Amino acid sequence: MATKPKTVVVGGGIGGCTAAIALHHAGADVTIYESAPQLLEIGAGINVQAVAIGALVDLGIPVEKFADPAQGDGILTSQVEYYTNEGIFIAAEAVGLKAGASHPQMSVHRAKFHSTLVNECRRLLGEDRVILNSTFVGLEQGQDEVTVNFESSDTKAPLPPVTCNFLVGADGLKSRVRSSLLGDQEPRYTGRTIYRGLCQVDKLNGDGNTVSLCGDETGNFICYPISEGMRREGKFHCNWGFNATRPHPGGQESWTALAKVEDIREELELMSGNTFGGVTPLQMAERTEKIIGWALFDRDPLDSFDFGLVTLLGDSAHPLLPFGSQGATQAIMDAEALGVCYQNSVASGAGVRGCIKAYSDMRCEVTGKVVIANRDMGSTAVLRVVNEKCKGLTTDEKRQWCEQNGKALHDEVIQKYRASMPKSVRASPSAPGKVGS
Repeated sequence: MATKPKTVVVGGGIGGCTAAIALHHAGADVTIYESAPQLLEIGAGINVQAVAIGALVDLGIPVEKFADPAQGDGILTSQVEYYTNEGIFIAAEAVGLKAGASHPQMSVHRAKFHSTLVNECRRLLGEDRVILNSTFVGLEQGQDEVTVNFESSDTKAPLPPVTCNFLVGADGLKSRVRSSLLGDQEPRYTGRTIYRGLCQVDKLNGDGNTVSLCGDETGNFICYPISEGMRREGKFHCNWGFNATRPHPGGQESWTALAKVEDIREELELMSGNTFGGVTPLQMAERTEKIIGWALFDRDPLDSFDFGLVTLLGDSAHPLLPFGSQGATQAIMDAEALGVCYQNSVASGAGVRGCIKAYSDMRCEVTGKVVIANRDMGSTAVLRVVNEKCKGLTTDEKRQWCEQNGKALHDEVIQKYRASMPKSVRASPSAPGKVGS
């Protein structure tokens, strides 16, 4: 690779932006094409594991940019707590810095986290290298080049073809890049819908840095803070989600829809033995201005991410159920690996095809295992295990059982899942050193 291959990233979300940053630091000539006409502040909260925050720090984005109330406003998460429907404590896991990691786990507003990455892309690549309002239509792959076709997202008019040497599809669950490679394949409906919302609570939950979960295998609730600025004021900007069992929603236009408290009231009432910041799950939903329901889909793991001069990343490659805080984390780790493989391929002369093969070898199998583990509820499976073990017990008996078995559940369910998650490629013998800064 004597001259820089022209690299196109389709999709300007968390994974696409991180990939562009990693590839830029590795020496690539990168342009992002995003279908949205504007990068608006949308979405709710996400948790990002310490391993992914470490990757971003290595890419030159300090934690302060994500945590400073004037910028990312994210929380340095301390622990994750698990409770039954009745409010019986099961176990707590220390995370991030509290667990001895070199970087924090973070609970953040998706829009602010994403905005930090977009700003870094524009700073590194240039404003003209983050191109909006461009919907991917198709590709034609030759020996050394890929011709990429786009149309205007608002007018649907064809845009001039773009020629590149390296194409990264990071365009999400309904990835058009993936469809152009593999054909139209409906994702697999998982039988679940997650209802999400944001609300304000006037009291901290625990230490103000805590993620809390409750429920069982049919319905489970999560809440966590996403504003460091509000935490400092003793308040709880709460992101909550209720993962519920639901029939297939129908056509794609119904996969995401506004919801009402009445859609989940009866189920949340069963969790009223739980209070977080002094507020029950139902009370959180009742004080939420807008509740959105997302039908949850994933896809069976792929055998390879190697498509010649084209590859996939994040939800385009391996959409995950929202257990264990792995969605954004694995997309960032994909991007980190792609940058490392590109840098190594430049050094070895292996070219774009060598880069993509190495990336596929690093990330395809391990992310496929995350897909399967999350179908089994990830670390949240501890709620199911308790429910199964305690069937027929009184509340007092259930509390006693949890007291006696909480440590074993922490080790055998929660930590077993955590230990099975992919490690950073920075520690891999095949990928020495960091992506350049």
